[in-house]
Amino acid sequence: MQHSQEISKTLSKDIVANYANELSVKIDKVTSPLSSLLNTLAMGQFTERDVGKPDPAWLDAMTGILEKNQFLASMYFGKENGSAFLFQPLYDKNVKQSLSAPVDARLMVRYYNLGSQRIQFYDTNMVLMKEMDVKSDYDPRERVWYSDVENNHQIYMTGPYNFSNPAQDGITFSRKSRSGNAVVAVDLTLNKLSELVQYFEFSTNSNSFLLNSDAEIIASNQLFSLMIGKELFTAEDLEFATLIEEFEAEHQSQLSAKTVVWQGKTWEMMISPLTLGDSDMLRVVNFVSHDDLFATSSNLRNDLIIISLVSVIISFIIVFYIARRIASPLTYLTDSIENIQRFRFQRKRYQPSHIQEIDKLNKAMGLMENVLLDFFTNLRNVARTSKPEELSESIVTQVKEILSADDCQLFTNSPDSRGEFKLSAKSGTTPEFKLQSLYDHNPDAFTQSIYELTKSEANHIFTDLECHSGFIIPLFNRNNDNTGALLIGFTFEITDDTRNRLRFVREFIGFNEIVLEHLEKVEEQRNLFHSFVEMTATAVDIKSPYTGGHCQRVPKITKMLAKAAESDTNKFADFSLTSKSWEELLVAAWLHDCGKVTTPDYVMDKATKLETIYDRIHEIRMRYEVLKRDAEVTYWQSIAGGMDEAQAQITCDALKDELDKEFAFIASCNPGSEFLDPEKQQRLVEIGARTWLRTLPDDIGVSQQELAKKSNVSKTLPVTEQVLADKPEHLFVWEEKKQLQANSKRDFKMVQPEYRYNRGELHNLMVKSGTLTHEERYNINDHIVQTYLMLDQLPYPEHLKNVPLIAGSHHEKMNGQGYPLQLKGEEIPIGGRMIAVADVFEALTACDRPYKAAKTLSHSLKIMAVMVKDEHLDGNVFDLFLTEGIYQAYANEFLMPEQLDFVDVDALRAIYLKV
Repeated sequence: MQHSQEISKTLSKDIVANYANELSVKIDKVTSPLSSLLNTLAMGQFTERDVGKPDPAWLDAMTGILEKNQFLASMYFGKENGSAFLFQPLYDKNVKQSLSAPVDARLMVRYYNLGSQRIQFYDTNMVLMKEMDVKSDYDPRERVWYSDVENNHQIYMTGPYNFSNPAQDGITFSRKSRSGNAVVAVDLTLNKLSELVQYFEFSTNSNSFLLNSDAEIIASNQLFSLMIGKELFTAEDLEFATLIEEFEAEHQSQLSAKTVVWQGKTWEMMISPLTLGDSDMLRVVNFVSHDDLFATSSNLRNDLIIISLVSVIISFIIVFYIARRIASPLTYLTDSIENIQRFRFQRKRYQPSHIQEIDKLNKAMGLMENVLLDFFTNLRNVARTSKPEELSESIVTQVKEILSADDCQLFTNSPDSRGEFKLSAKSGTTPEFKLQSLYDHNPDAFTQSIYELTKSEANHIFTDLECHSGFIIPLFNRNNDNTGALLIGFTFEITDDTRNRLRFVREFIGFNEIVLEHLEKVEEQRNLFHSFVEMTATAVDIKSPYTGGHCQRVPKITKMLAKAAESDTNKFADFSLTSKSWEELLVAAWLHDCGKVTTPDYVMDKATKLETIYDRIHEIRMRYEVLKRDAEVTYWQSIAGGMDEAQAQITCDALKDELDKEFAFIASCNPGSEFLDPEKQQRLVEIGARTWLRTLPDDIGVSQQELAKKSNVSKTLPVTEQVLADKPEHLFVWEEKKQLQANSKRDFKMVQPEYRYNRGELHNLMVKSGTLTHEERYNINDHIVQTYLMLDQLPYPEHLKNVPLIAGSHHEKMNGQGYPLQLKGEEIPIGGRMIAVADVFEALTACDRPYKAAKTLSHSLKIMAVMVKDEHLDGNVFDLFLTEGIYQAYANEFLMPEQLDFVDVDALRAIYLKV
């Protein structure tokens, strides 16, 4: 046991001695370059340069020197005239903040003149980023590192003190320049020395201290403040000053160890002398606990055996593990190459390797495969999308993935306002970034290919307060107009790898710019097309003052019906509309009556039977006025011929009374508000046989068309004519281009009458119901034929190809007796059946028709219920119209108050539902 302890003690002393030597070597590695650096700067031209105009290459070289000596806080010199110059590398973010330095600054330079100083900050390329001129009372000649240097060839070390900017403890080494008119100095932080001592501590229980010649502690491996106010702790404060004196008295400063009792424990104490500068003495004092140095021999033996066994096992494991670690990245690399070769791109987890070359190649191949995957994914998304918002979502998702960004948002503008941006897509749930404010304050950023945000811009733009840096990538069309911008945010500092990927993203976005421009043009054309559609419908409404708004109200009802059908889970459970189907249905609804532009106004709005451009009842009235004047002429002629005056008056009055009654009867038949039975038709024939004498020619002052019709009529005057005439010139034949099947793609089932118009007076008055003749009724119905003919001429995209059929089928009936194609049941597209319900309901409830009074809501719906029963309207569509309350929603907005009455939905459904 004793022998084991002696061996352990000897080994422990050797370990402690080695430890002290290593610490000495490490400190020497710090101080030797420091001494060489000061000597080189002092003997060179460092203090003679014109520091007012720094050379970027020189600044970069000086910065490199400082960065290679990480323990140095700054490097500077002062001159006899009171001026000074300081280099300070900027590593730490907190130091930068304390100095108000830009976030990307690498170097701070201070120029001191008496009473003022200039502060400059440079980036990694030695480009000036920020400059400030401030007042200063700094005079290097008053500083101890300047004033205490006497010998031109000696390096002087100050005592520890607190650096003012930034605030931290340290010591300064200084030396006079060769010319003797300046002093060169460098600062060494105490924290770095403490880290050095901590790095070489023997164990967590050991205590290591670095003391100066005054026995002040300037570094330690213990985590406590070395300062008491402005003074350093001393060996005496920690009660080991006497131990040092005893040790030095026995060992004469030779590297050795001594067993001591300190703080109630037994330690091995060692003192290692270190010389810094040219004369100042530092000492490393080590206290190593005996508990760490000694262990029982049995434990040592057992530990050695266990260690030997474990070492063998671990060796095998390590060999196996290393082989696997080497082989795994190679397998990963092989798989990546095969995937790229076969165009089977996959996003795989990166496999690191301890072999640097393999690791770099693996990383590059993984990046390449991910980039290709993103690119082809984008191509596939672009090929499949027709909406800008879908492409925008794809862009932000993939750019965020490629750059490993924390957030990505895409903003676009419109051709009408390129300076106003709106959010199109974002990759997360963060609020909208303030891109518009950046454009308002820095529009030049939107002319660059890639723009990196400044610190202040990033803090202002990123509303989530997590992203602190980022880029914008402006979007351009082929005219180089700015069409938007991609805003990319990062939580951490942007790496060089990210900057390299930005070039790919810029090219990646360039392809999408073309697609976005194309989609923007498509959207503009779509908007133009819809504007033309609505303009056409509006023109139809404006054409007739009595049907104004019909073509605009029918799409509203149709849209309400379609939305209700989409929500229905019963009879319309399978009904659904895509965005393209919606467009097709609504375009058809807007254009369902576009053929009415070919229907004459006087036919479409015919209020009386004799109305054309004007109401011809006035011509007939004038004829009866002539007949009444003729009765008075006959009266006077009878008296002149010797007839009794009283008798002549009776005859005259009787004739005039008969004429008044005849005209009154004709006038009562003209409005068409009552059914004209056969007796009334016969009386019209009898009245029409009455004649009157025309003395003026009817072929002067007329149109060429009417004159041609009168070419075969006798021109001998006077002419006796019937008071109600059906003349040849009242007949209008069909023009060749107006033939039903002319230029038609469809098999219209409508029977075309012999004449296009028959304006015969007796022919029009003989209409039994309403005001329209058979020819005029055909012309009214012909508007749907014209709708087909007009719409069939348009070149539709695939999703609008059924617009003519949907628009033209709203006059078809479920029983197949409608027009113009006589479609039946399911042959009528569902959109056409919805428009049919909307068309009938709007027509029945309209209050602006000259040929009928507005019907109440309940009366209109009852008529439609009967039409469903008679298989004119689709029962399912009308039932949805009733049960979902669509009629009421429309009525509340468009009907007059007097039309709104109670609607018994159950009673209406009972009319057409089969029990």
